Amino acid sequence: METTVPRLVVSSYKGKNGKTTVTLALAYALIKAGFRVSLFKVGPDYIDPSYHSVIVNAPSRNLDYMLMGDKVVTRFYRYSLNSDIAIIEGVSGLYDSVDGISEAGSTAQIAKLLRAPVVLVINGERINRTVRAIIRGLRDFDREVKIVGAIITNTTQRQVDKLRIAVESEGLEFLGYIPRSDDLEDIMQYRHLGLIHAEEINKQRLINVFNEASSFIDVNKVIKVAKEYSEPLDVRDNVGPESFKVVSSELRVGILGGRAFTFYYPETIERIQSFTSNIKFIDPEVDQGLGDIDLLLIGGGFPEVYGEYLERNRALRADVRRFIDSGKYLYAECGGLMYLTNSIVYNNEEYEMVGAIDAITIMHKRPVWYGYARARVIRNSIIGDVGTVIMGHEFHYSSLVLHGNYDFTIKYERGAGVNGFDGFQINNAYAHYLHIHPDTYDVIGKIIRRLLNDRLN
Repeated sequence: METTVPRLVVSSYKGKNGKTTVTLALAYALIKAGFRVSLFKVGPDYIDPSYHSVIVNAPSRNLDYMLMGDKVVTRFYRYSLNSDIAIIEGVSGLYDSVDGISEAGSTAQIAKLLRAPVVLVINGERINRTVRAIIRGLRDFDREVKIVGAIITNTTQRQVDKLRIAVESEGLEFLGYIPRSDDLEDIMQYRHLGLIHAEEINKQRLINVFNEASSFIDVNKVIKVAKEYSEPLDVRDNVGPESFKVVSSELRVGILGGRAFTFYYPETIERIQSFTSNIKFIDPEVDQGLGDIDLLLIGGGFPEVYGEYLERNRALRADVRRFIDSGKYLYAECGGLMYLTNSIVYNNEEYEMVGAIDAITIMHKRPVWYGYARARVIRNSIIGDVGTVIMGHEFHYSSLVLHGNYDFTIKYERGAGVNGFDGFQINNAYAHYLHIHPDTYDVIGKIIRRLLNDRLN
């Protein structure tokens, strides 16, 4: 079985050159031209895909070889099956990898696995002929990576003609440019974990900005290079669009969301939907209680940024504490873990939190851990038995100052957690720093099956 869906990888020679901006402009231009577009992101990132989803009005999917291995090919097949073209946004620079030596975890690795051509994003500020050297160096570094075109960002009409000549002189297609724009800079704002999550911005304004930016993309050339250079891709597993069967309509699941907790993979929600359709999204900014639920998920996000309103909602914090004390099931990652501690200290302010974990969360100016993590279960818990190895990723600027004594459930072989350990289990509530993708380890499935088994017993 094979797929012939035209595809393009959007990459650059370093991060923060405008890959997300170009990906969104490309997608919007193609949609306006009547094409069905699927979007993907290399790596485990939550934030860039949130912007993708606004533009295409559908989930964006992660392609992460470090966490998924060869599943990236079947995932690409499954989620691009009904598309006219697929756009894959890279991570960091084209050849940047986990160890800085091999291609492991790089955008180049994914491009080769998917037999996909690469479009370079080049920052056009204060540069012209040097663009030729950049293109030549990237192309010659690994000839198996097919660099076929370029899009210039952060430029002006006066400068773009020189840049076009530089790109075309190296044999690449000039696919367009994104002019410097106050509106664009204003809406694509950064904070410590990267771009501000799309859930926190005005979505209609985002669409309006990229409607304008997309007008500088040459759609005909984009389609031409995608069709010409995308090679047929063999898919070994017999996979099609995933379908789910509800097996327990009585199971009630709550998901804490709002602006503070936005880090959920679409596959996590879909995994829950494979067990139940009874899902309730709870906004800690407005909802005063959890309601009648059996399982609560608290994902990552920015509880430190929204500490004031999280503290203000005393009723919800008390209800979460009662939920844990009653023995009901809860699973929390990173920002969710922080919410369960006594308080969060951020920018010299301290915000009271749930208090289920006797610790204070301290925010730092630099990351405590940023990257992939590997942990081994050292004490049986609701997420796995002793000896189980779990791959995931950590990305946090916080650390915990513990006041109580805890028997941690996992120990990191790579990662930080809490002094090399992690995994707080209180009754049937579990929290850790680790972010886990369902296609790496089915933590949600394990917890729900355990919950359902408890009901039977």
